[in-house]
Amino acid sequence: MRIPYIVGRWVNDRHHYGRHRLFTYLLDTPDVALWIVGARRIGKTSLLRQLEFLSHTDDSGYVPLFWDMQGCETSGDLSMELYMALEDAANRFTQCGIEVSDLEGQDALVILRRLTRAVNGAGKRLLLLIDEAEALLAIARAEPAWLARLRRALQDPNQKCVLASTKLLAQLNDLTADWPTSPFLFGFNMLNLWSLDPDSATALIEQRQAVEQVTVPGEIVEEILIHTNRHPYLMQFLCHRLYAEQEDGTGYLRAPTDEDVNPDNLLAGLFLVDFQHLTKLERRLLLAIGRSSIVTEAEILTLLSDQSPDRILTFLWGMEKLGHLRQVYGQWTIGNEYLRRWLQQELDNLERMNDALLTDDTFETLLKVGHAQEVQSFRAEIERLESAYDSLKADITHNHNGQRDALRADLHRIEHLLKAARRDLERSYLRRHQTPLV
Repeated sequence: MRIPYIVGRWVNDRHHYGRHRLFTYLLDTPDVALWIVGARRIGKTSLLRQLEFLSHTDDSGYVPLFWDMQGCETSGDLSMELYMALEDAANRFTQCGIEVSDLEGQDALVILRRLTRAVNGAGKRLLLLIDEAEALLAIARAEPAWLARLRRALQDPNQKCVLASTKLLAQLNDLTADWPTSPFLFGFNMLNLWSLDPDSATALIEQRQAVEQVTVPGEIVEEILIHTNRHPYLMQFLCHRLYAEQEDGTGYLRAPTDEDVNPDNLLAGLFLVDFQHLTKLERRLLLAIGRSSIVTEAEILTLLSDQSPDRILTFLWGMEKLGHLRQVYGQWTIGNEYLRRWLQQELDNLERMNDALLTDDTFETLLKVGHAQEVQSFRAEIERLESAYDSLKADITHNHNGQRDALRADLHRIEHLLKAARRDLERSYLRRHQTPLV
């Protein structure tokens, strides 16, 4: 029995579900440096690999290069990994006049400069996709001058860089705070990576992009969405447990039992790593809500009365964005059922963990910048969609070639995206300001 759900490795092409609006933004935004922040197993590598897949086409304005920094401890390690990544994608760059073997043994900064120039000369831009960027922390400690030069290369307006990591990378700003210019992450547009939209999550559960789809009653789909909060890894994890085959060989999902939503040792390890990456205030929020199961915002403000309401709202917004928390009927609860149960099991041990890898002040600054950038990105998306909507309406009015049905279908799709973007902008604004968006 071949189970169609993929657990524990990256996916692309038809195996990748959702993130369509994010892909459009990442490829179309004029920003040249972007930082994707996400918890473990949220799909950061798959996001980068799908970006690589989408941009590696004849009509694309980009030439993508995936650079995995995992395990690198020196600039020499990074240079070697960059060259090996270039070898894997040699055909793309040969077409731009690059003889890959000539770059063997070169420093990563030299390689990036030559790639950018060659790709620009071919009428395109280098799209640098960096995974496991936490490796830069070791470089910041040992080779700060080299890292400063790398930062300049990654923010070169002649190319685009999309960098993905956990929030631990925020330590870079502390390690580079004494730079004469500005800390490393200044200039990177921060974006949070979290759950799939409801339509994409349902499509994943039903495997709508697969050759053989899976039969799933609506009530079971709803149970899976509630238990996992549309977290792509947790959905695949749970669906993998629930999958079975009928006599005719077609797949279906049985209803989840109480045992199915208990975290195993692997999930427990992932949750522990995520907890270790929280600041002290984030841990207090998570544990306070975990003890109570569900609380109102007013109750949270009372429980943490030593903190300002504005600061608490900032961190609540960030923790919801990263999936640690969610809102149900206007109250706060833990982000998904697996995490809730793990917290209940480990509350006493977690209470005794005092050392935090990130300071509240450092991450609060990044959260405020990230929120402002999110609002700006939603507004830009709405403006782009409104322009597309007006253009399609004009096309429908003046079209006499029998294409109105197709144009109306496009118009309906744009309306759906526009509604979602406006809703996200409103929610993002209200999360932090508690007043209607004008």
